[in-house]
Order: sequence, then structure tokens, then C-alpha cells
Amino acid sequence: MIRNNAQAPLDPATDAALLLRRIGFGTLALVLPLAALVSRRAAVVLVPIGIALLIIATLVEDPRRFTAMLREAVFSRPGLILLGLVAWALLSLVWSPFPAAAAEKAGNLLLAVLLGFAGLSALPERMRSSNLNLSPLGTGSAGIFALGLIIVAALRSAETPPGAVERGVSIILITAWPALAWLLSRERGLSALGLALVVALLALTRFEDGETIAMICGTVAFGAVTASRERAAQVIATIIAGLMLFAPILPFLLAPLVAALPDGASDFAQMLSIWADVIRQSPIELITGHGLDTVVRSQMSGILPQPAPATLLFETWYELGLVGAAAAAACLYFAIRAAGRMPGALAAGGVAAFTTAFALSVFGFAPLLPWWLMTLTAVVLLFGAIARGQYRTDRPAVPLPTRTAANTVRPKAGEPPPPR
Repeated sequence: MIRNNAQAPLDPATDAALLLRRIGFGTLALVLPLAALVSRRAAVVLVPIGIALLIIATLVEDPRRFTAMLREAVFSRPGLILLGLVAWALLSLVWSPFPAAAAEKAGNLLLAVLLGFAGLSALPERMRSSNLNLSPLGTGSAGIFALGLIIVAALRSAETPPGAVERGVSIILITAWPALAWLLSRERGLSALGLALVVALLALTRFEDGETIAMICGTVAFGAVTASRERAAQVIATIIAGLMLFAPILPFLLAPLVAALPDGASDFAQMLSIWADVIRQSPIELITGHGLDTVVRSQMSGILPQPAPATLLFETWYELGLVGAAAAAACLYFAIRAAGRMPGALAAGGVAAFTTAFALSVFGFAPLLPWWLMTLTAVVLLFGAIARGQYRTDRPAVPLPTRTAANTVRPKAGEPPPPR
């Protein structure tokens, strides 16, 4: 007796690609949040490794698709604008007074952008749910572990947690948005609620660094996009891009308001005064910028007063000028609009992630540091993978056969009925 074997033949290359993709995505979604709690350089090391594994998996499985997707991503309108921003940052090395330090910062920015393009192009057309489940698992377990470390540190004579834990908490907060989006897209409300509670408790421990306010801004954006996706995404994108583009007006608009506040706002008033003086004294540099990585170096050398604004808005205009600020505003606008067009809960999660990251940068949190750039690259890849794990089509309803009077043949009297 011969049995038909219905199983597909084994393909070692396909199996290897699936294994490499699972390890690579697990590195970004599961290992990164946990490792960031014990190592300061976790994001700098793990994100390139995870993306490299995803690229190898795609090259093994379908190299032509990787090349086509990479070409499409690079030559898209947002891709070209982002590359233009990186090119302007590299060009600013020519007139930067600190070319060596600026070259290192430009290299980190270029590496993050290239890894983002390559990582998104390496994602398969259809992402498995078993891989995507690693995102909430990694963020949730890391969040619980971080709460335990903070409690233990608080019980030991009110000691502050190590710097790696603080940096790890920041990574957990930003990676929580794709994890929540995945859980909500799968209608796992209780799991999403539990993860949100853990993230909220972690955010409360970072109030002094502005991360609590940034998470509140992200939560407001999440609710707004959930209520009205297209309109809310457009409004948020316009506000964020407008703040980046018209940032030099802020010190002149806020100065009268800050002057009316109590004496506790004197430091903020002094920062606004320094920003306004920079704008008045450097009209040409307002267009070209002073060069990449000149804010910190100018403060260390005494060129720029020490209490200068520690915000990405000031850094972008001071270092890259109008050209760089316009390119950055365009990148943010198109990125948020693209996030708002993602399916289901991913739209709200994507816009909330961009809002949170921008709010953190406004508060002066880790502006363009290597570990923060790598973390944002990982978050973009997580959203891209989750978007490819959604149901894209509905199962068509199969119509039942009906018998009508027009096609029903009735037998005559004395004749047998027609065969069925």
C-alpha cells in the first residue's frame, strides 16, 4: 500500500533563513530591553547584530527582493529627504570648528540611517506571529525586572539605581509602544492593560528627566489617533514639524511669558536669552549652521555660554541651520503621516512613539547619542515588522447555491423527477 506524502520537501536554506530571522528579531525585541538594564552599550552592540541577522536571512531566502525593497526605500520621497539631511550633516564638517568630534557624530547618524534602510528592506513580506509575540514578552519582562531593581535600590539607603538601569528604563518606555500596538491589534486587552500599568509605573520613576511628561504626550497622541486617525495624525505631524521649522521664534515668544513667572524660572529665562542672542549675533549661521557637534564643544571651550538650551530644537538650528531644520521637519512630517496610515492600532502606536521621542528630544534627553539612535532604529523596525504581521485580507464569503423559479424544472405528471 502506497501512502501519499503531503508534506513539502525540506529546504535547508529556507529553514536557515527562518532561524536567522527569528534570532535577529528576538535580539531586537526580546534581548535588547533586558540587556539594556545591565549594560550601557547594549543598544549599540545588539541592534547592528540583530539587523545583520535579518539581512543574512533575507539574502539566503530571496536576495532579489532585498535589493528591490532597498532601492524602493532609498528612492522614496522620505528616504531621499532623510539622505539629504545626512548629506548636509556630513557637509557641515567643512566649516565645523571641531571636525574630529563632528565626524564621529556624523558617522553614528549615517550608520543608524543605513541600518534602518537595510533592516526595513530585510523584513519578509509576511511576518510570523510567533516572532512578533517576542516584542511584548521582552518589554513586559524587562519592565518587571526594572521595577524590581528600582525597588531594591530604593530599599538600600535610598540609593539611586545604576546608570545602566536608568538607560534601560528609557529603552523600555519607547519600545513599549510597538508592544502595546501588537497586543491591541490581536485584541489582547488584558495583556495590553498589564503592560501599560508596568510602563506607567516605570515612567513615574523618571519624572525629573522629563520622560513622564513625554509618555503623557505620547498617550494623548495615542488617544487622539484612536478617535480620529487621519485628522489627528495630520495635526500632530503639522505641530511637530512646525516646532522644528519655526523653533527660532520660540525664545522671542516665550520670553514675556517666562518673565511673568516666579523667580524659580530664572534658569529657563537665561537659556531663552542665550538662544535669542545667538540668533541676533549669527544671521549667516542661521542659514548654514555652525557645524555638527558644536553645541557641546562650544560650551566646553567657552564659545557658547554654559546654560545654553539643552534641546534638539536648539541643537538642530545651531549646528545645521535652516537647511538642516527644514529637512528634519520634512522627515518628521512624512514619517508621522506614514505611521498614521498603518493598519489598526499600529497607527496610534506609531504616532505615539514619534510623539514621545520628539518630546524627549525637546526636553534635552539623549540628543543624537549613539545608543538612542540605535534604539529609535530598533523601534522603527519593530513597527515595520508588526505592520507586516497584520491580516491583510478578509476571507470571502462562499455563496450558497439557491434554486429559483426560473431555473427549476418541474416534472410533468407521470414522469420521474430529474436526476440531482
